[in-house]
Amino acid sequence: MFEYIRGKLTVKEISRCCVEAFGVGYEVLIPLSTFEKLPDIGADVKVLTHHYIREDAQKLYGFFDDRERDMFRLLIGITKIGPKVALSVLSGISVEELVTCVSQADPSRLEKIPGVGAKTAQRMVLELKGKVNAAYSHSTTQASGRSAETVASKNVNIREEAYAAMVSLGYNDKQVARALSRVEQTVEKDAPVEEWIRMSLQVI
Repeated sequence: MFEYIRGKLTVKEISRCCVEAFGVGYEVLIPLSTFEKLPDIGADVKVLTHHYIREDAQKLYGFFDDRERDMFRLLIGITKIGPKVALSVLSGISVEELVTCVSQADPSRLEKIPGVGAKTAQRMVLELKGKVNAAYSHSTTQASGRSAETVASKNVNIREEAYAAMVSLGYNDKQVARALSRVEQTVEKDAPVEEWIRMSLQVI
């Protein structure tokens, strides 16, 4: 029903954003991968959407590009996987990594994602086999640079922000603390919170 929304970004949070278009604010639920690519609040933005309709609710799910949305649609087509778990998957693993897991028939990486578990991971690999295509694996990711404003206290604040964000995604506090401690040893001093989260998800 809604292909995309273009307007001003008025809210930007880890799991949701709000886009104002023609005086109407649309709440859009998003994965972490999309959050990382959104511009600053107040900027113009275009968000691709999936309109999810149930008897008791209507929700908009948003994505930065087609491959994220296409994968989301494949995921919610899998038995017993709803939008919440699909967003969790896209927040915990990149599309490229997911395609690799499927092509190698290896559900182990997926089992670590909150809300998935061993049986669901195996079902994902089985049901996605043959549905994902090689085009997914050829897309490239671009790292965004940020201007350096570095002081030790800023790093502490960013670490705390990353901790709160990951706990809100469903990871337990001990997992998050261990991952952030590892990331702290290698992350650039001026790295934004999105980079802390991305690196932590790789080692959690």
